[in-house]
Amino acid sequence: MARPIHRLSARAVQTLTKQGYHADGAGLYLLIGPTGAKSWVLRYQRAGRRREMGLGSAAVVSLAEARQAAIAQHKLLVAGGDPIATRRAAKSAGATFGEAADAYIATHRAGWKNDAQAEQWTQSLKDYGPARATPVAEVDTPMVMACLRPIWENKTVTATRVRGRIERVLDWAKVHGMREGENPARWRGHLQNLLPKPSKVTKGRHHAAMPYPEVPAFMATLAERDGRSRRALRFTILTAARTDEVVGADWSEFDLEARVWTIPAGRMKGGREHSVPLTAAAMAILEPLSRKEPPFKLSENSMLYLVQKPAPKGLGLPFTVHGFRSSFRDWAAEETETPNEVVEMALAHAIRNKAEAAYRRGALLDRRRTLMEEWQAFLGLNPAVSGSEPAHA
Repeated sequence: MARPIHRLSARAVQTLTKQGYHADGAGLYLLIGPTGAKSWVLRYQRAGRRREMGLGSAAVVSLAEARQAAIAQHKLLVAGGDPIATRRAAKSAGATFGEAADAYIATHRAGWKNDAQAEQWTQSLKDYGPARATPVAEVDTPMVMACLRPIWENKTVTATRVRGRIERVLDWAKVHGMREGENPARWRGHLQNLLPKPSKVTKGRHHAAMPYPEVPAFMATLAERDGRSRRALRFTILTAARTDEVVGADWSEFDLEARVWTIPAGRMKGGREHSVPLTAAAMAILEPLSRKEPPFKLSENSMLYLVQKPAPKGLGLPFTVHGFRSSFRDWAAEETETPNEVVEMALAHAIRNKAEAAYRRGALLDRRRTLMEEWQAFLGLNPAVSGSEPAHA
């Protein structure tokens, strides 16, 4: 019978006074010393030897934080590491932020949805995080603010992700003895006093969208040269999908025989599984790709860089990748007679109207396939030849 976990409560941590070890479960204990001082201890076994590792003072580390720290150490054990040895090595080496980030990603990679998520973490922290050579013990609030302030208003979604990733890396480093003190990337009670709320910054702002009559010519421009970002962007436009949905896609999500891409609920913004009918042009992009890695193994900003960066690295356009969903929506409204609920389902939008929502739960896959084939035709793609070659090119 499994031993119970989470035996302690935050209230118990505050009120317990009896000297000794108080078990929370999974090897985590609250230790109360002779003077009444309280600290967290993790007990574990490695190579038949019982070890005990301190996780910090209970006056500084909350019960929830101690549990997270214990989970992190258990993951290290499962991966074959020794928590105490890792901590000692980190202290003697004077670990850098880059080393801590790499170690955090390596520790958590197995629990993430796919390798693309690890790539997104790595690239975003390289692009916007503290300098990799910075000692992780020296990362402070001014340094974190220097990373976030330049992108907080014009790249708010990216900035909030980077902040969260920095916070997790620094928490991991603290648990492993690489740094001490409060986390300078923490939002609640800290950065929320220095930066405006993300919801306030983004309120009323829209993703810049290319006018839909210009999209066919843009698709022809993308097809002029091959490359991962160009292929991914063509596929994104063809399917009217979100960036995260495409760069995080795994081959297990695709039924190439049925020509359907099923995105699991855990990867969807609305938390519901979403099926995307694949046109011949979309299939022509997928079929030549290697099955040894995810189909669109890119960082989350690669397609945006392609669109917005000046030549020769990019196309120098004032539009966003997400904006092509608006282009698709405008085209469907103005150029087709497709019912609203079909278009909204193609975009995986939430529908507030209960009658429409009930209708949406029906298959509708055939009707959406027809809509996407009309979109393909509008884009000037000749499925008989290739999804990557415009008919008018």
